[in-house]
Amino acid sequence: MNTLMKKIWLLFYFLAFSGFCTLLTSVYLKHDELENRLQTEQRYVTQLFSSYISSAFFQFETMLDLISYEYSFQQSLKIRAIDDILARSPLLIGFALFNTDGTLQSSSRNLQKVNFPNLLTNNKTKQWFQQALQQNRMTIGGPYYLNSLKKWVVPIRKRIINSEGSVVGVIASGLDLQALSMQWTDGSNGQRTLQAITDNGFFRILRTNTPLNKYEKIYNTPIEEQITKKIKQQLALKKLTFDDLRKSEKSVQLQFTQGDQKRYSTILYNAKQQLWISVIESNYSLQQNFIAQITPYFIFYLIFLMIIFFLFKWIVHIEQNKIAELTYRAEHDLLTGLYNRTILKNRDLKYHKKSQPFSLLYIDLDHFKGINDSYGYSYGDSILVEVSKRIKRTLIAPNGTAIRLSADEFIVLIDSTDRVLIEEYSNTLLVEIAKPYIVNNNDFKISASIGITQSPKDATGMETLISYANNSMLIAKKTKNNCVFFSEKIHQQLIKNIEIEQALHSAISKGEISLVYQPQLDNQHQLCGVEALVRWNNESLGFIPPNQFIPIAEDSGLMPELGAYIMNRAMSEISKLQYKKEKAFQLSINVSAKQFVQLNFFEALIDCLTCYKSPYLKITIEITESLFIDNIERLLPIFQKMKDENISLSLDDFGTGYSSLSMLRNVPIDELKIDKSFVDHIVNNKSDRAMAASIITMGKNLGMTVLAEGVEDKQQAEILQAAGCDLYQGYYFSKPLNLADLEGFIDSL
Repeated sequence: MNTLMKKIWLLFYFLAFSGFCTLLTSVYLKHDELENRLQTEQRYVTQLFSSYISSAFFQFETMLDLISYEYSFQQSLKIRAIDDILARSPLLIGFALFNTDGTLQSSSRNLQKVNFPNLLTNNKTKQWFQQALQQNRMTIGGPYYLNSLKKWVVPIRKRIINSEGSVVGVIASGLDLQALSMQWTDGSNGQRTLQAITDNGFFRILRTNTPLNKYEKIYNTPIEEQITKKIKQQLALKKLTFDDLRKSEKSVQLQFTQGDQKRYSTILYNAKQQLWISVIESNYSLQQNFIAQITPYFIFYLIFLMIIFFLFKWIVHIEQNKIAELTYRAEHDLLTGLYNRTILKNRDLKYHKKSQPFSLLYIDLDHFKGINDSYGYSYGDSILVEVSKRIKRTLIAPNGTAIRLSADEFIVLIDSTDRVLIEEYSNTLLVEIAKPYIVNNNDFKISASIGITQSPKDATGMETLISYANNSMLIAKKTKNNCVFFSEKIHQQLIKNIEIEQALHSAISKGEISLVYQPQLDNQHQLCGVEALVRWNNESLGFIPPNQFIPIAEDSGLMPELGAYIMNRAMSEISKLQYKKEKAFQLSINVSAKQFVQLNFFEALIDCLTCYKSPYLKITIEITESLFIDNIERLLPIFQKMKDENISLSLDDFGTGYSSLSMLRNVPIDELKIDKSFVDHIVNNKSDRAMAASIITMGKNLGMTVLAEGVEDKQQAEILQAAGCDLYQGYYFSKPLNLADLEGFIDSL
């Protein structure tokens, strides 16, 4: 027994030692891999930075060439052209023209107050100015602080040659060193330093990640001799020299120790600009990445040891599997296989961590309920399964988590807050969901509406994010097959809508709802009717326009009560006025689509009409074209009943919605109202004039009365009258009037 135990433990120690050797080998290979990756990336960044330097300075040299060319003909600088160049090139601080003796000849406007020294005699500029006089290419000088502009400047100079081939001057400019440094970013979060160094004297002309207070030390002194010495030693080990690099223009990678840190460096000679390009990076990022990469190896090794050591606890392992299976069932939707809503409450979910930024997409399927109602839940379930598969397919990139929230609602959590990426993904998802679904040889098409929130930008609590996303989805659902990002504007609007909804509950009882009436006149300026318009003036919210509170009334279920109040009050007030004046005219009442499709709408209308019935009262119900979407077959019997009761039907805002000729033929419309948008520009816009004339002709041919709304002046009225319009409504004839003013208006006719 003891022998067997010894053999077992000997086998354990052998496996443990073998695993440890494998671990060390893996760690060594991983370090080698990460180091090679760092050097490869550094080599690429060096080439990229060199290309950027070449491209940038080529652009600036081209500008100097253009100015030199103009000067060789004009013998002067074109200040306006130079100002235009400066406006387009924010890195350039200005231009100056120097004689061959180093004295200033002229400069751009922004440099005219600068006191330039003689560039040929000044110790700081003499070397670079002489070099500019001697070569055709642009000369890049050592940076210096230009006190008059309070900026560090990289001077660039190029000689000017006249048509005889003689050097007649030097055109000079300067680059804003701080702005130039800020333009370059390599995504290393400051761990990597990039430098451009002159070949003449080893002066730095650009160094990234350098604070402004160190510019004096960095740019006014050449590279330290001990650094160049180390570089030469490293090159010597590779059997290379600076001259070899100048000839080959190939990059070389070096390693050296500075302080207690190892540093990796790649240098490259840019012959075009006579610059040394250097990229230096400490091994700190490598160490951090290395630790992160090898940690799972050690964890795996420890787990390996624990599995061997606790092998006899396999029963516990089985129990853990059972628990995991139960957890899976508790956190996943049985139909689709996606996570269910319980996962959102799991505190282990990474999205609960405040340090984890993410985007939340709230997805609701459009028109899905109709499929369940018409074909049964088995069809709906098949479509939901396919929708889930499509969502999962889209999550290959970007990385995210899909959750089925409820029947036809889903949530997608994405590990990014990049607005462009999220919008692209949302649009891709909308396209995928909108593709056809085939269930039992039946072809179905649905769409989706998506609301988007982001953490921590919009909120950090999961419930709050879901609520915000849901509200954004409801806005997207107004147009369908759309996505809407949550914003502060939406948040404020939601708060405003809640305030309006709460106040609307008591608006009628407080007497805050009132009506005004806008007259409708014929071609002889005789009153033919009035349109009842609702107004609401709240004591705390002030005046609230109908286009704000009517949709809220519809969504909150208050429209039946509000609509009944409007009908009753309008019929009551107008009936009394008609009896008083013994005058008959039409009363037009607007009815929203949701109010019209209520089960008891027609009965309520008839009850109200019966209550205020008189020989003078004639009722017209105004509806919009949106009413006919998906409701036409259901509404035709109601229209016929209205005709039987001598109630007229007016189609409001005609031409702006969903009307078709077949709809106008089938629906018993008595009156067409030309929308104000066609009338506004009818005087000056031929297209609007033709459109209005066409509507009038079509309405007349179909036996309908045509009314133009929004008539603001005499010219509009005359054009409409010439086209054959029957009735007019607008401020040219009268603004909306309260009951007393309406009585006075009738008396004035």
